[in-house]
Amino acid sequence: MSGLMDKAQDALGSKMDKDAQPGDSVEKTADNDTDQEVNNAADDAGVPQEADKAIDDVADKKVNEDIPFGN
Repeated sequence: MSGLMDKAQDALGSKMDKDAQPGDSVEKTADNDTDQEVNNAADDAGVPQEADKAIDDVADKKVNEDIPFGN
């Protein structure tokens, strides 16, 4: 029974941690929107798609620094 209680506490803790970070959903939306715009601009400029992930990481870091209460 203790194992079941531990799992329940872990699940509750994870849910509470997620709810305690209201900026995370804002960051996710901003990241997705930014990634789409940046990738479109990179494609138009002839940058290979293999570079998208590296470019997205840099853009996301900058965007997320500007959003309070996120990760």
